[in-house]
Amino acid sequence: MTPKGMLTVVGSLDIQQFWPTTKGTRASDGDTVHLKVDPNTSFLFQRSASAKPKITKVFINTHVNDRGKVKQTITAKSEIKIRLQGIDTPELHYPVIGKRDPSKKGKFSDFRQPYGASAASALQAHLQGLLPSGGGTVIPARFVTQINKPDDAIDSHGRFVGDIIVGTAASQSINTWLIEQGWAFPLFYDSMTVSEITTLLDAWKTGQAVGGRPGKAMQKALQAFKPDMSGKNAKLPDAGKLNFPKIFRRQATFWTEIPGPLSAAQFVARLNKKLPGKPDNAYFLDYFLANINKLNPKKRVTLASQVGSQGQTKFKPERLVFREDPSTLLDAANKKVTSW
Repeated sequence: MTPKGMLTVVGSLDIQQFWPTTKGTRASDGDTVHLKVDPNTSFLFQRSASAKPKITKVFINTHVNDRGKVKQTITAKSEIKIRLQGIDTPELHYPVIGKRDPSKKGKFSDFRQPYGASAASALQAHLQGLLPSGGGTVIPARFVTQINKPDDAIDSHGRFVGDIIVGTAASQSINTWLIEQGWAFPLFYDSMTVSEITTLLDAWKTGQAVGGRPGKAMQKALQAFKPDMSGKNAKLPDAGKLNFPKIFRRQATFWTEIPGPLSAAQFVARLNKKLPGKPDNAYFLDYFLANINKLNPKKRVTLASQVGSQGQTKFKPERLVFREDPSTLLDAANKKVTSW
């Protein structure tokens, strides 16, 4: 069902959170942002286009259970973590959580792709140009997402998912800017609306052709996994050939599970087994846009079916609309939060 409501969160973001000002796994990358909020006044929900926005406190003291870990939706520092909707930048410090082969325990904490550092650095530079004339490092920002229920706003990792709007007279979504500049790939999910997707599709027409950016550097052939690349040793320039980030994340997970290197055949075999809690299936874009209010789950295809026998990517990033990972928003008493 197409969402009728709009959640807006008014806050501010400190541009120092991004690499390279902040280093290591604490650094925000190109598609994850921390927004400072006031839990009592920052959250406004508008039930429909004709309705008046009203302050909501429904997210106070809520959390999700992320693979056994409690993730608060509003942190003790009064921040929310935001996953920028509809986009995917190359990984800067991707952590693999879960099963590890004994030979790979304690040696590798996170993994990086080419352009992971460049994308985060470019976003910081872009936001620096929007700082108030008085100086400082904090910029006003709004988070927006089209939803109907509170739990629609949160993903399985406790992050809010939507767009961040910055600027005043010429305000623009960070999401759109990253795609348009070629720093991010489209990554669509079935929780998105037609307008949200088409806006990014238009931006991608420009972004995919920008030289010296990830959009031009993505390869169809499966690139060899390089475990020695991490956020800890990131530096500029960091150009190079790369896989679609979703493929890279699966590579990183599979590589940690086995001894030695990960061959293309092993990657394909493991991809066919699927990951627990990761649906990894999708609608084709044209079908999704034409049938958004009457989607047939049987029309979904698996990610594995869109990867060749040698691990090659057979799909364009914008041609698949993936199934959203399931999430459950819980209050302080561990009861589900499903209404305003």
